[in-house]
Amino acid sequence: MRSIHKQPRILLVNPVTPASYWGLQGSTWFIGAKASHVPLSLITIAALLPRDWELKLVDMNVERRLKDTDVEWADAVLLTGMIIQRESLHEVLRRCAEKGVSTVVGGPFVSSSPDAKELTEASSLVIGEAEDGNVIDRLTEDLRAGTLQKRYQAVGRPHLSASPTPRFDLLRRGAYCALGIQVSRGCPHGCEFCNIRMLFGRKPRYKSPEQVTTELQAVYKTGYRGNVFFVDDNFIGNFRKAKAILHAVRDWQDSNGRPFLFFTEADVRLAKHDDLIELMTKAGFYAVFVGFESPSDEALKTSAKTQNVGIDAKAVVRHLRSNGLMVFGGFIVGFDTDGPDCARLVGELIEDSSIDFAMPGMLIAIPGTPLEQRLRKEGRLVDIGSEGDNFVMTNVLPKGMSQSELLRIYRELIEKLYHPKHYFNRAYAALAEWKQSAVRRTAKREYMAVVKSILRQGIFSSYSLYYWKFILRTLFGNPRKFSRAFAMAICGHHFIVYTRKEVLPKLLKAERMLLAQEATSQLAG
Repeated sequence: MRSIHKQPRILLVNPVTPASYWGLQGSTWFIGAKASHVPLSLITIAALLPRDWELKLVDMNVERRLKDTDVEWADAVLLTGMIIQRESLHEVLRRCAEKGVSTVVGGPFVSSSPDAKELTEASSLVIGEAEDGNVIDRLTEDLRAGTLQKRYQAVGRPHLSASPTPRFDLLRRGAYCALGIQVSRGCPHGCEFCNIRMLFGRKPRYKSPEQVTTELQAVYKTGYRGNVFFVDDNFIGNFRKAKAILHAVRDWQDSNGRPFLFFTEADVRLAKHDDLIELMTKAGFYAVFVGFESPSDEALKTSAKTQNVGIDAKAVVRHLRSNGLMVFGGFIVGFDTDGPDCARLVGELIEDSSIDFAMPGMLIAIPGTPLEQRLRKEGRLVDIGSEGDNFVMTNVLPKGMSQSELLRIYRELIEKLYHPKHYFNRAYAALAEWKQSAVRRTAKREYMAVVKSILRQGIFSSYSLYYWKFILRTLFGNPRKFSRAFAMAICGHHFIVYTRKEVLPKLLKAERMLLAQEATSQLAG
């Protein structure tokens, strides 16, 4: 390690996130942004470091590249990363190693796969949550002294009172479609395919209401106005604590002119608690992501998604919408009990429920999950390289069909869902059913987004007919929801273009390769 400056220079790097449905990369241009989501973990780490240290943040999804001069400036480079970012993460680690700059890596990828080959060039790994005093205190001392250890392991689940207000001031102004805060970690459910319980535990831990409003104030001070993502994996893991936070957020919004709208993730139990839904809309929540996964109770039972067993998903969607919350939905095809008709059934559920923001993916075994451990024992895992994206490939050998058949039915599902006609029909039906409750002022850059949408989608796109039908129906049928209609149209641009240009070609190529392999195997047999 090189000699350390008196006030250490720390470079915080967020690696490239490849295009995905979640990334909404095709929609950021409309709003004048560079990326959809902020590197919340890095700016939280920044807040844990001594205030007199020199810090620089490079989000490669915003800056597009990491300069050699930035690496050479730093005494150490701190990185985060999800599985899908591992290729870019590996490249940054290689570049830092070549220049003799120490690196410290944390995040979900490290915590679930600390022995992954992409991490071999890292100087240090942080496994678990950095707020653990055993981690951050030792790491800070060792960074200052230039004596980094190979691994720093959190020994427990730190109370979130130890989590500081993130350094929102480090973010490039206007670079993101939405800012984000986190108010809880952990989930009471034990879904076999999910790694949240492994990473953060089964008992939800919450920040205090005062911490949450302090973070909102910090976001407000940056000058940002718009949507804020509560990035919790299950905001309603603890109903009582969620309600206490909502009361505080509602009061803060009232005192500050309601500058934000919020969206978050929650489980299906939310639909049974009208008091909680009402609190959410009064606090400024307009949407919620719900993991429905499958219309098959058998699939839900075998994957331990027991909280969804026996529910009427369409009724849940209808109830949430009619009470003020737009619904985004997550779905999975390829469970062990799924047959070739599973994609059709998922598609019918999405269409019948008019979920515009629908995220169906193939089942993927995330490292460290009960699913991955079971399938490894059964010899049913396949290497998909650095893809790590369940919208493009699965690392699971399915039971109820061949690999090529799974890819085919999934490809057909995606192709239909994100055909412009079907997308805009669902979007209009969802908008018509939605009872608009939470409101905020339109941000300045959103006016320009409307102009860009009309030009790119209404004039220069191949789907302009469906676009105008949707916009005009909203204008004359639901004029109060006009601004939301443009947001849905802009998101639709990403879904439609990404599906056509990236997802379908990759799926078709993989499907053909698998068919050839299966044919060769049959001939050899």
